[in-house]
Amino acid sequence: MSNVSWDNHESILRGHSIVMDAKEKDAKAVIYKTPDRVIPVIFLPGVMGSNLMTKNGNGPSDALWRLDDNKTVAKWFFRGPKDRRQKLDPNKVVVDPGGKIDKDLADCHFISRRKRGWGEVSYLSYGQFLPWLQSALDDFDNAKEDLRTRLIGMNLNLELGEEPLGKDEVSLSYKYLYPVHVVGYNWLDSIVPSSEISLSKIIEIIQSYKDLNKMCEKVILVTHSMGGLVARYCSELKKGNNLILGVVHGVLPAIGAASAYRRMKAGMEYEGVKGKAVSLVAGGNAAEMTAVLSQSPGPLQLLPGIEYGRNWFKIKDGEQIYQKPNFNPFVEIYKVRGYWWSLCEENLIDPNVKTSNKEQIDNAWQSYRRMMDEKVQPVIEALSGCYHNCTHSFYGGSTPTLGDLIWEGSTNYLDERLARNQRRFPLDGRALGKEGEEIFTSRTVATPLGGGGCKTGIYQEYKIADPTDLGDGTVPVRSSKIPDRYLRSRCKLSVAHEPAYTDSDAQVYTLWAIIKIVQEIKQTSLRYHDAY
Repeated sequence: MSNVSWDNHESILRGHSIVMDAKEKDAKAVIYKTPDRVIPVIFLPGVMGSNLMTKNGNGPSDALWRLDDNKTVAKWFFRGPKDRRQKLDPNKVVVDPGGKIDKDLADCHFISRRKRGWGEVSYLSYGQFLPWLQSALDDFDNAKEDLRTRLIGMNLNLELGEEPLGKDEVSLSYKYLYPVHVVGYNWLDSIVPSSEISLSKIIEIIQSYKDLNKMCEKVILVTHSMGGLVARYCSELKKGNNLILGVVHGVLPAIGAASAYRRMKAGMEYEGVKGKAVSLVAGGNAAEMTAVLSQSPGPLQLLPGIEYGRNWFKIKDGEQIYQKPNFNPFVEIYKVRGYWWSLCEENLIDPNVKTSNKEQIDNAWQSYRRMMDEKVQPVIEALSGCYHNCTHSFYGGSTPTLGDLIWEGSTNYLDERLARNQRRFPLDGRALGKEGEEIFTSRTVATPLGGGGCKTGIYQEYKIADPTDLGDGTVPVRSSKIPDRYLRSRCKLSVAHEPAYTDSDAQVYTLWAIIKIVQEIKQTSLRYHDAY
C-alpha cells in the first residue's frame, strides 16, 4: 500500500483500486495495488457433494448425480436397490462439471467460475458459500469496509488457537490474489485415486497462473467432511505437502463415524421433513444403501477405525451389554458374515441375485470382502496421524449424534418370564425378518438360550437407539475434535454436518484461518522483502 497526495478531483489508475477520503485539497488517497502473486484457494467437497455423470466407451455422457435444485434431487426419490447399484457404480461414473453456477463470472482478475471447477459440486450445499468466499478474498474495491479488516482483533472464542488477527497479518493478505477453485471427485471410489487427481489438479492450477506470468507456488485447501480425508491423503501420503500452504478442515470425520455403520443397516439418518427428503435421495433403507456401498469403497472409508476406540458398538439386552470391538472393528464387525448385526447383509449386496443361489451370494460376499481388505481397511489405517503441519479445523458440537452405536433389545413378557433364569446369547441370534422387510432401524431376532431351562430360544426385537453423544448430527465430537498436537487452531461451532458451510460463524472462521495460513507465505519464494 502507498499514500499519495491528491488534488481536488478523482482519478483511476489501471490495475489499482482507490479508496478516497473526503474531497479536499491535499487529501490522502490509499491505493491498493492489484497483486501479481497468487495463492489459489481450493475447495474439496464432502461425500455425495460432487456431481457425477455416467461415462460410456467414447467418454462422458449424461448427468447422473447433480444436486442443483429440488427437481434434480427429486429424481432420486424412491430409486430402488437395483437401479442404484447399476447406476452408482464407481467404475461407471466421472465427475460432472456441468452443475448450476450463479453468475458464471470471470470475477475480477480470474478466469470463469466454471473453468475453476465450481460446477463440479452440489449447488444446494455450496452455492451460497463459494461466492461468499470469493467475494471476501477479492475485496480490493471495498478495502476499508471489508470483512477481513473487521476481523482485526476479533475474538472468535477458539478452543485452541493462535492470537487474534493483527493489522499486519490482514495487510499482508492484501498483497496476494486468491482465486477460489473447486476440485470435485468420484466419492463412490476410494479416496486414493481422488487424492491423486487432486494432486494433479493442484499442480495444474499452479502452472496455469505461472503461464499467465503470475507468481504462484502453493495453494490453500478448504475441505468439507470426506474432502478432508482426500486432502490428508493427498498431502501426507501422496507427497503433496510441499505444494500446500495450509488446510482448513470443516466437520472432518477424522477417525470415522458410527453413522457410516448405521447407513448400511438402516439407510441415511435424518431429522425433520427436510432431512427425510435428503435420506430418500441418498438411500432411505439398508437395501438401497447396501446395494451401492458394498461396491463403493469411498463412503465405507468413513467407518470408525482402530483410532476410534474400543467398545463403541453395543448390543444391549436388559442389564446385559455386549460390546465390540475389543481391538479391530474390521475383524470383529465389518467383515463378519451372516449375523443379524453384521455390517453387510449378504442378501442385500446384489439385488439381482436370488437368495436361493448360494454360489452367487458367495461371490457377492467375496467381492465385498476383497474391497474391504484391499481398499477400505488399509486406507483408514494409513491415515492415522496424517495431517498437514499447518492445519486449522472447526467442528459441530451441539447436535445429538451417534458416537456409540447401540442395538437395544426388547422381549415380550411371556418369553421374559419363562427365560428369566437362563443366559441369552444375542450375538449368536438369527434374523427372523422376511427378505427385504427389515431394512430400517429394527431387527427381529431368534436369540438362543443357555442354562438348561425349559426353552432353547426366545424372540426379541433389537432397534438402533437414539444418539447419546453430541456432534454435528453425523460426526461425533470424539472424531471431529482433532487432537491439539495436529492443529494450529480449532473452533467448536453449532453447525450441522451437511450445511456446515452455510453457517455464518463457520464462514468467518474459515476466512480467519485462511488469513492465518497466508502468513506461512513468508517462508516461500513469494515472500516480500520490502513493504509496498
